[in-house]
Amino acid sequence: MSSADGDMSFSPETLTEAGFPTISYDVLDIGQDFRSDDRLIRPEDVETYAFAVEDYDPWFFAPGPFGGPIAHPTILANQALLLRHNHYVVPAGLHARMIYDFAAPILLGTRARTLGKLAEKYVRRDKPYMVTEYETSTEASEPLVSGRFVQMIFKDETAPAAGSSRRPEPDAPAFDPSITKAEGRGGSLELGQTLPELSRTLQQRQIDMYSDVRPLSIHTDEDWAKAKGFRTTIAQGMMSTAYVSTLMTTTVGEGFVAGGRMDARFLRPVFCGDTLTISGTVTGFSRDGDRVRVHVDVAARNESGEQTLAATSSALCY
Repeated sequence: MSSADGDMSFSPETLTEAGFPTISYDVLDIGQDFRSDDRLIRPEDVETYAFAVEDYDPWFFAPGPFGGPIAHPTILANQALLLRHNHYVVPAGLHARMIYDFAAPILLGTRARTLGKLAEKYVRRDKPYMVTEYETSTEASEPLVSGRFVQMIFKDETAPAAGSSRRPEPDAPAFDPSITKAEGRGGSLELGQTLPELSRTLQQRQIDMYSDVRPLSIHTDEDWAKAKGFRTTIAQGMMSTAYVSTLMTTTVGEGFVAGGRMDARFLRPVFCGDTLTISGTVTGFSRDGDRVRVHVDVAARNESGEQTLAATSSALCY
């Protein structure tokens, strides 16, 4: 329908008929399969992502330990996140948790596809959530990264629900007390060691590049963000997971790019203009086949000292 000022918009009925209902707790069908379009990792994609997350690791631009240049390990996170947009209209939402299992480097020129499944839905504190499991692979079906993520759905009215279908948390890693240090990319890693901190001030241009500039987005449209209750635009939670990846790749190295893991929880919004400090502490080591796995607790805090992210991460080392 055309409005008086010339703007065009779909009616909800038209969208539902075309197979794009507005997302809500009630329309979510547990077990539903999701599929992304294919994505070719081009030089401009690597360069844009490097600018967005302020990470210019030489491995991204020249041959390194994996042969040719690689992309940032989290570059395909949005491809997984946007799976639901291929099935629903999503006016807004908040990311609550992101889990990655990095199987292989994402080489420049890789063509990747993400498959997913709606694993769970639940209501907590009067807010509806959905849980998606995903796997991103090459066109030859070689796994690149897999995991699961939790998203809160914005709503007008709360969907009725009783209890929660969330699965139990996995057991904490069993550390090997006989291992107190290992070798990483940046030198020796020792039990209790504090890793070098990262600092990132989020500019709107970086958020735009990360999230794609579009109207009616809490990330790139300030008026829309204010209409949804925020004082200005907010960064995607996954931008902070890119900073965790930078911390781990810089200090541990190739064993994070291929073999790394991350479980990140987003505790509060990160606003445009915020300065984040990302810190990590080595909490222990475990055996992983013939390799040693280093485990790190990571936190991100804004300039006011408020914690915005809590993550556990691990990587293979020697």
